Amino acid sequence: MGTGTSHARKKFTTKEKDANEELTQLLVDSVTYAGFTHLDTAEIYTTEPEVGNAVKRCDVDRSKLWITSKYNSGWDVPGGKPGKPTVPSGPYEALQKSLEKLSLSYLDLYLIHFPFFSPENAEITLEEAWKQMERLVEEGKVRNIGVSNFNVSKLEEVLKIAKIKPQVNQIEYNLYLQNQTPGIVKFCKEKDILVEAYSPLTPIIPSKIKEGGPLDPLIDELTAKYRVTKSQLILRWVYQSGVVAVTTSSSKERLKEYTGMTSFEIEEDDFNKLSEVGSTFNFAGFSVIKNLELKFLTHMDSFLPIMK
Repeated sequence: MGTGTSHARKKFTTKEKDANEELTQLLVDSVTYAGFTHLDTAEIYTTEPEVGNAVKRCDVDRSKLWITSKYNSGWDVPGGKPGKPTVPSGPYEALQKSLEKLSLSYLDLYLIHFPFFSPENAEITLEEAWKQMERLVEEGKVRNIGVSNFNVSKLEEVLKIAKIKPQVNQIEYNLYLQNQTPGIVKFCKEKDILVEAYSPLTPIIPSKIKEGGPLDPLIDELTAKYRVTKSQLILRWVYQSGVVAVTTSSSKERLKEYTGMTSFEIEEDDFNKLSEVGSTFNFAGFSVIKNLELKFLTHMDSFLPIMK
């Protein structure tokens, strides 16, 4: 269950500093009604208080929940411009502040949200940031560490110096964005780094694929065959591709629908058809990369905001 996209954007729009009760209740419902166990937040989403409040109110043992947050190395999401990090000293101090907002003693997963570290936007290097991440594991403040929006070369930079390698790389990934950066999913699997997908439902969201996409007829055919919804089919494809989906909704009923993706399996031929047809069309909605060649951008002044 993600808390970015519309949830974070709403808070930015209203300039609301306090926890949003509507989002808190939705998170409670996602756990107690829909059966979600993983809640994903981030420093830049400003939704950590809601996640913390939901954990308190879920009446579920903390050990049964998986809480993820992310360190911002310096990106002004509302304005969409390069900015200074909220916590200049790095992820070690930033995590302390996140734990306070969450009212938790540890995180299950902590990610470096963006791979950009330069004198213009950060006061530490990527190497220094990763060493701080490892210290957090060693001190028991986080159970697992990883990255988000990293391409192969940036992951290689981390792997060269890491005592503890990244366990996760969270990227935009779906049927219309199967290879966000050249070879990234294959590389992660070879290095035993779990890929997490944000925006996994893009192919069936009309506001993104406004004129329809090449998958539409096949999706209609397969939802009828398996007697499932479009969301369930798309999420199942992500799951069967070996990737964890991070998705969201403002409806607890829709969240309940999502969990139905565990009740069936896409046959190999159908899975391959979805993959093949999906690969004929590229669309990046919130990605740090948004060009036809899907090359990873390296300059902060070209960086596209993760929130529209």
